[in-house]
Amino acid sequence: MEPRLVFLILVCIAVVLIYLIGYWRKKAGNAAFAAALLTDKAEERDRYCRLAVMAGNRDACRMFCFARSDFFEDRHPLKPFRFQGISVAFYGHYYPSRYKKLLSEEQREFCRSLYAFKEGENHGIPFFKACMAALPLDTASCHIMFMPCSNWIKYGQRFKRLHWYITTHRPELTSGLYDVDVADARESLHESKGSERILERNYSITGSIRGKRIIIIDDVFTSGQSLLDFKGEIEQCGGEVVAAIFYGKTVTMPPLFLIKAHVWGEHIVHTIKRRSHVL
Repeated sequence: MEPRLVFLILVCIAVVLIYLIGYWRKKAGNAAFAAALLTDKAEERDRYCRLAVMAGNRDACRMFCFARSDFFEDRHPLKPFRFQGISVAFYGHYYPSRYKKLLSEEQREFCRSLYAFKEGENHGIPFFKACMAALPLDTASCHIMFMPCSNWIKYGQRFKRLHWYITTHRPELTSGLYDVDVADARESLHESKGSERILERNYSITGSIRGKRIIIIDDVFTSGQSLLDFKGEIEQCGGEVVAAIFYGKTVTMPPLFLIKAHVWGEHIVHTIKRRSHVL
């Protein structure tokens, strides 16, 4: 048999083997991910998720990232951070609805509470109290302003009970619910996609806020662009934005290869330690 023919046969065998390995690796990853979705035990969920990540399952990488938000996130609930000169605090991590099946029950419950706050079904008083207490500044004599919504009905529904709480239970603060006049309806910022995520201003600031120290309240912090836009409008009217608090912050998703590298790294270290103990 000629060497060239032998070489071609070996190449074909290698290609077939690589294909079979990839096929069964994908199958194993899907099976491990399905097991992670089905189990109710945290330890088993973590173990199956890690196996699926090592097998290259992309959804398992996202699930693992969400379960380890304390590691992959550099900003954490009730731990204020600086953003463009503003002290920002948030109540918890928000996970977009497309990732619902990847979340724990606790994470789903928080997202449900955030949606209820957006719709005015959750008054948000615990969120307000916790974030205000976490801010690293003297909040006495601050003026609370609320981020304008896509229409005046949502604006009133979302914030009217916080306005009531501030005016009746927090005498050191003042409420600016009626400082903003929301006019024509616009598309919800969170429902637009990609480059279309532009805040169309549909409001005007009609209250007297000159010289006041302002704390802004909103539902979700993602890129911070809407916060900067509203801050600019407030400053044009003479107010000073010193802080902002959000019910949730959209979770940050690192590149999937970093998640895989982290899981593989932990697996290799654990294997080495286990073998060293045996020896």
